[in-house]
Amino acid sequence: MYKFIFLFIFLFISCQTFYTGSFDQPNLNLEQPEELSTIVSKWEDGNRTTGESNEFEWWYFDTKLNNGAVLVCYFYKVHFLQDKYFIGLNYNHDDENIFLLKYFNKNEVQFSSDSCNVIMGNNYIRGNLDQYEIKLDPKDFEGFGVELFLKSNLKPYRPKDGIIKAGDDFFAWLAAVPNGNTEGKIIIDGVKRNVKGDGYHDHNWGNTPLQKLFDGWSWFRGKVGDHTIIAVELNLSDKRGGSNIPILYIANQDSILTNRFGENGVYTKYTNLINNLYPKKNEPLFSSIKFLTEDGFLVSIKGNKLIDNSEIFKRMNLPSPIRWVMNRTGIDPYYSRFNSNVELSTNGNYLGNGFGILEIMDLK
Repeated sequence: MYKFIFLFIFLFISCQTFYTGSFDQPNLNLEQPEELSTIVSKWEDGNRTTGESNEFEWWYFDTKLNNGAVLVCYFYKVHFLQDKYFIGLNYNHDDENIFLLKYFNKNEVQFSSDSCNVIMGNNYIRGNLDQYEIKLDPKDFEGFGVELFLKSNLKPYRPKDGIIKAGDDFFAWLAAVPNGNTEGKIIIDGVKRNVKGDGYHDHNWGNTPLQKLFDGWSWFRGKVGDHTIIAVELNLSDKRGGSNIPILYIANQDSILTNRFGENGVYTKYTNLINNLYPKKNEPLFSSIKFLTEDGFLVSIKGNKLIDNSEIFKRMNLPSPIRWVMNRTGIDPYYSRFNSNVELSTNGNYLGNGFGILEIMDLK
């Protein structure tokens, strides 16, 4: 009996330390690096990692099509226990929900450092901050494919250099296309369909596993009339200080209306507790968020239709015994995505409502 208790305690401490890191970790520094120009260069959307252990990087694209469908895809590379390269896609339209992952060998992938030019097999995302092409080969995705063009409507956005640091560890983010027009074709079972829509593209990279920096985050991108909105709240790990970092960006083609990071006059409120979606002991998560700035902007986000909900360890094909041990130590990360509504007002003046995509990441 005592041996079993000792073994469980050993596994508990070992799993927690392996997953979240040591107890002695530097806090995140809210004073971000500010060494780059305010003008984003196209190399910033190119390959930013070198393949060193613990590095990761992904290029994300989503579009809300005119028929109401939502398409999300991401080109991902990680260098944790081993190098992995994959593309994930999620297509949701009415009652049709497609989610697929495709892995690639190292000799099947290419990355450019001068601009976004990511190739995995016959699939790619490439562009220059103004125009992008996204191709997914239906042979790799069970008959589903895309041939899309994204034309940016806004300048790229990053808060300062876009790098959030905690000692030598960092996470970085560039919204290369905060909003753009999407046009092209989707392919379903050999049938090509012409589509148009509203699109978005961003790029993320870092040098340490995300769960060693964050407990999770809520992220939203959407549009109200001609106003583009990006709203984020990062939930820092207790080992990194345990605070929450809101980020809010609102812009139109004429100007940036607000650009706030951290505790710089932006506040959040969560409602609509999510029920019956996660294990009972999972952290409380919410599908509605309000962002309020001290100069009067109010963004009200409501996640409506669930279009993706994944147990991350299961999606990673982690063996069942390891998942069981991790879950027993309180580690059960989930990822959820909602097709959402958003309302915008300023100083009590209602500017209208629109659409968006809400992402909830629970890393613990």
